[in-house]
Amino acid sequence: KMNVFSQSELEKVAKDELGEDKTRIKSDLQTLKDWISKTPHLKGIRQDDAHLLKFLRGCKFSLERSKEKLDLYNACRSNVPQWFGNWDVESPLFQKFLGWGNYLPLPGYDKHGRQVILMRTGQIVPSQTNIEEVLMTSLAFYELACEDNTQGQVKGIVVLNDLGQATAQHAIMFNPVMAKKGITIWQEAYPARPKAMHFLNFPPVVQGVFTMMQGFLNEKMKKRNQVHQKGDYTKLLEDVGAEVLPEEYGGSNGSVEEIQKTWVSKVMAHKDWYKEQTKYKSDESKRPGKPKSHADIFGIEGSFRKLEID
Repeated sequence: KMNVFSQSELEKVAKDELGEDKTRIKSDLQTLKDWISKTPHLKGIRQDDAHLLKFLRGCKFSLERSKEKLDLYNACRSNVPQWFGNWDVESPLFQKFLGWGNYLPLPGYDKHGRQVILMRTGQIVPSQTNIEEVLMTSLAFYELACEDNTQGQVKGIVVLNDLGQATAQHAIMFNPVMAKKGITIWQEAYPARPKAMHFLNFPPVVQGVFTMMQGFLNEKMKKRNQVHQKGDYTKLLEDVGAEVLPEEYGGSNGSVEEIQKTWVSKVMAHKDWYKEQTKYKSDESKRPGKPKSHADIFGIEGSFRKLEID
């Protein structure tokens, strides 16, 4: 696999970039586990070393920050059951997205050693889905891409979003309330280290949605967004290198079709893992003080749509 760091290279990068200290990892993990065991609403969350280490790395080993993220991540899981509660990859819903291949973690790593995820928004058929399904499956796929991926956790990720086939129908799908919710979860609750977002084959029709999404991002992320005009991959190749990119994007990492096949096999091989993930979440009824509600996390507009239906 290309650009895979050796154990010693990874340790050096983790130390330099994240302050990871091999001798302290064990005690940091124990501190988190002790805290979880004393926190009534978090007793049922996932707490294996590999999972907790993702949070420590994503928070540069700040224990306080890691606790906050773990708490919010698990509160999101219990507050948005329609996104986290039904990860059945054999279901028609998941099969539909796997068939479209709109979310593809690329094999290997880029020239800086970062993990690259290719999103192809234009492959989604808007008349057959909605923004909630898109976000739900993307979060599920993202979790598997991060699982047991030490290098991705340490070096961070680069997201490529190919908007080449996107139409006005795609733009209409992006309801601001849902988009904000998705970005809040990804930005605030996940221990991700997004390093860059490249928007490829940018059509004018998505400019409005892009501007709206930019408004929900924190300053650091806004600066990491790069827009590329149709068919121009020069700057992308400069940033990530050709080895990690599929042939269709000027790279040498096999065809999109091959990458999609491999990814579908990986997802299906993890069907039991996916089912298991759905049980991990906070029990808000046991949170000391007041439960963290949907409105606490996402702001009040998150509950408007529900009111109209009732």
